[in-house]
Amino acid sequence: MRIVRALGDGLRLRCPRCHCGRMFKSWFTMHRTCSNCGMEFERASGEITGGMGINIVLTLIVMIGGSLFALSPDVPLGPLLTGLGLFAVIFPIAFYPVSRGLWAAVLYITGDNTEGD
Repeated sequence: MRIVRALGDGLRLRCPRCHCGRMFKSWFTMHRTCSNCGMEFERASGEITGGMGINIVLTLIVMIGGSLFALSPDVPLGPLLTGLGLFAVIFPIAFYPVSRGLWAAVLYITGDNTEGD
């Protein structure tokens, strides 16, 4: 149950430890620590790559699924490619905070944000 709650908090952009503190100051700026309990969301600057990985994988899954519609002769190719192209640009930007929140939740679940170097 702890894992599901932490991932849910990551989706809602809340601290996975105290469930109250907000993770983001603005759409692209993440707080370094929770304002309520002081937990570090990402201890090192390189940990952003985990959130980027979540974002890329989810975008590619949807893109591959959407491109399967091109196999049907009834689907016009022009609008499909336009839609997929727009999705490939807009979705990663819109999903950015959620992917970072999910990664912060994964770090909390695995204990990687609390252990010493």
